[in-house]
Amino acid sequence: MDSNVEGKRIVIKKADKEDLEGFLDLYAGFYRDLRLRQGLRQHGREKYRGDVERYLSMDKVFLAETDKGEAIGFIRVSEREDCYWIEELYVKPMHRGKGVGRRLVEKAENYIKEHDPDVYIMVLPQDRRAMGFWLHQGYSLLNTVELAKNLDGNKAGTRPIPLLGSILEMYRWAKEDYTPLEKKYLELVEEFQKRGGGGKELLEIFVNALEQHFSKV
Repeated sequence: MDSNVEGKRIVIKKADKEDLEGFLDLYAGFYRDLRLRQGLRQHGREKYRGDVERYLSMDKVFLAETDKGEAIGFIRVSEREDCYWIEELYVKPMHRGKGVGRRLVEKAENYIKEHDPDVYIMVLPQDRRAMGFWLHQGYSLLNTVELAKNLDGNKAGTRPIPLLGSILEMYRWAKEDYTPLEKKYLELVEEFQKRGGGGKELLEIFVNALEQHFSKV
């Protein structure tokens, strides 16, 4: 699958064992970027070699390459319990915003469509860039919410986020990229909770506010 991005020829191909080193560089870059924003300790490139070797043998990995053979992005598709999942998508920072990610998604979706009409992904809610990208690609069906419990009762480093009639705790990343409006929203929810407000009360506030808004339209 060839395409031109800003005048440069980009090739999307299925990765094989000969692409291990290039895929390893990209995979390490994916986690370096993610862990930096999460505020977690960085791992060296070789930490991921075993995972990359396993993925190349078990899953479908598609690479985006320039006409000079430089690997600039990847997408990984796995099959779990007869369902197809897009596990990771990554494009080198200097090549972002040029349509490379979209081309990789198209390649993965065309492959999955040959086997199943549905494709699943998991996105961390703190990752606003990823969330916005996938929503723009037409992904919207929400099936599950991942829950966690700290057995020491430690909630340090979290922020509250409402979900219907509950207020859940979401891990606070070291580098957040919320818009000013989103940040204000989260700060108000946190202040509401500190003042003793619960999820049911917050839901009532939202419902009443929307009803008043609709009555004015």
